[in-house]
This record gives sequence, structure tokens and C-alpha cells, in this order.
Amino acid sequence: MAGGWRTEAYGRSVRGAELRVHLPYEPRHLLVAGLHGEEPETVLLARGILDRAEASEATCAIVLCANPDGVADATRQNARGVDLNRNFPATSWREGRTPSYPAGIDPELRVPANRTNSSSTGTAPLSEPESAALAALIERLGPSLVLDLHAPLELVLTTPLVPDGIARELAEAAGLELTDDIGSPVPGALRDWLGDNGVPCITYEVEHAGLPALYARHLPGLVAFACREVRQTRAASRG
Repeated sequence: MAGGWRTEAYGRSVRGAELRVHLPYEPRHLLVAGLHGEEPETVLLARGILDRAEASEATCAIVLCANPDGVADATRQNARGVDLNRNFPATSWREGRTPSYPAGIDPELRVPANRTNSSSTGTAPLSEPESAALAALIERLGPSLVLDLHAPLELVLTTPLVPDGIARELAEAAGLELTDDIGSPVPGALRDWLGDNGVPCITYEVEHAGLPALYARHLPGLVAFACREVRQTRAASRG
């Protein structure tokens, strides 16, 4: 890890794994990785940012793995079978089950009929220790923008609250599609809850690929995002 990052525990998972956030000197944004356990690429990319960005250069706090039990089990859900990205107290939350694609499905087979992986949305919003702890962390930090890492759709999903320049820079840096619609509902999603509370959220979806390819394609833009405000301030002062 590059120098200066502070690590704090902000909660524990169902099975007791410590949930950690890595903090720069002045956290203004937040990056969340590993909310779905079947998307370990996001955890590796978040780690890559920490390895390449000095805390003094960054303004983005980083949650390296929001669902450690799911990552350990290679499952989308947490250890109680809940999809954490359907467990936030958004107005869109609904109790029940939500479909998704099986992990690793061929991209050509990603059609509605194949959404056969079923997960609980929880017994109530924030019923799970991982989502409750993350929501409390967000309320404590008060980020002006959240970047939520996922896989494997290869796109940058923006919302009306997100400054256009930031989303466009991320998409262009990695050659990703920039869109405001992924074509399927996500009740109780982190981005919905943030939007309800006026917090911009970008969903950044990477592909399933080997680590060298992922790092080469995505890390330049993600590191630039993490350090964006400090570098802009310095550039303006030099100008």
C-alpha cells in the first residue's frame, strides 16, 4: 500500500470478518468495492488504487471489500443469502427475492430468461450487518460522490446528480460505455438510496478478465478519480 492511508474498522460481517475503510488525509468521496462477492475483480482494483496513490494525493476513501463473506464463498450474496445491493433503505426497496444472472455467464446469454440466480432483499432495509455498517459509514463521512465498483457489464452508469465531466472522464479513460440506464430494476440498491438522499453515485462496471488486463485498462482512470481534486487544485495554482 502507498503511504499515509489510515485504516479504520467500521463494522463486521455476518461471520465476524472486520469491515475496513482506508482513509486519505481529507476524504471527500468514497469508493466501494466487493459489494457482490462474485465480483472479486473490484476488490483487486480497489487494492491497486491503494498501492498506487499516496494518501496525500487522494480525496477518496476506499472500502476495499464490503462483502467479505460473499467474496470468500464466491457468492453474490452475504452469508445469509441476502443481496446487499438490494438491502438499502431506498424508496425502491421491496421485501422478497430479486433475480440476477449466474456468475460467469457468457455475455451472449445475458437475456432476461437466464436471470435464474435468486437472492433475498432482506427482511427489512439494512437488515444485514454489512449494509447497515456501510450506510452508517456513508452518513458519517458525508461523501460528495460515491463510486460503486461492480462487474461484468463494462459500462459507467451515471445519474442526473453526477457531474457530467467526472462520469465522462471515467468512461473515456477505460473505453467504457457511458449510460444512464442498464435496463433492469435494482430495488434497494446503494445508488437508489444515495440518490434519494441527494448524493451522486456512479456505478462503474468492469469486465471479467485477468488481473494484468484489468489493471492496464481501469487503474489509470480510477487512480486519477481518487486523486482528481488534489491534482486539479495544484494545476490551478500553477496556472
